[in-house]
Amino acid sequence: MLYYFICQLDRADRKVRQAFSMMVNRTALTKNVLKDGSKPALGFIPIGLYTNQKTGADFAKTTQVKSAVAYDKTKAKKLFAEGMKESGQSQLNLTLLADDTDVSKQVAEYLQGAFEDLPHVKVTIKSIPKAQRLQAMNSGNYDMVVTGWQSIFADAYNFLDVWISDSSYNSSGYKDAKLDQLLSETETKYGNDPQKRWTMLQDAEKILMKDQGTLPLYQADNLQLLRSNVKGLSFNPNGTPYDFKTAYLK
Repeated sequence: MLYYFICQLDRADRKVRQAFSMMVNRTALTKNVLKDGSKPALGFIPIGLYTNQKTGADFAKTTQVKSAVAYDKTKAKKLFAEGMKESGQSQLNLTLLADDTDVSKQVAEYLQGAFEDLPHVKVTIKSIPKAQRLQAMNSGNYDMVVTGWQSIFADAYNFLDVWISDSSYNSSGYKDAKLDQLLSETETKYGNDPQKRWTMLQDAEKILMKDQGTLPLYQADNLQLLRSNVKGLSFNPNGTPYDFKTAYLK
């Protein structure tokens, strides 16, 4: 599962979004806040989800737009000042939606502290049950929100299609005609050309990250307890998390 942050694009200039992203130290978030083995996100595609059929290369590691997940407070404050000036804003008072779970609250509090280190930014956390949070997201009734995504099948497309302009999951208002075209053609014109699809999906990921259409945060590593006599249980990185068809007790 990949956890990420989004905001309504009509309430945050591109440079402001870039500044928000650069205020997040993803290594500190995973090591000092989560402390559960979760990994800093390299982009919107998780590590290990999708590999090149010909070379075996990992999509996340070979497609990374480093500036989109970099921690750089000095540059962030410069971009933020420029973005606020360009959008004619002097103050940001924003509400951050999060689930009412311990982990979600911890992440929200970390982001609140990071964003409020920018001048003239006030962030109020609103922790609500997940069902209510999803309802608010679907209706576009939010400023900022922390959410997660897990694909049904192991392909970068099943992550990137969240950001297609008319996707029901795209509640932030993000739109890019080139990204739409690339994703459409990977499923139609080049559906049977794995290497062409690979390149086009990389191009789509880079568009999303350079636009800072979303702020990837971390790749969750959920800790599980398993009895020592349970054998043959399969863990899946996508779709149903567990497969019991080969499981047995020893």
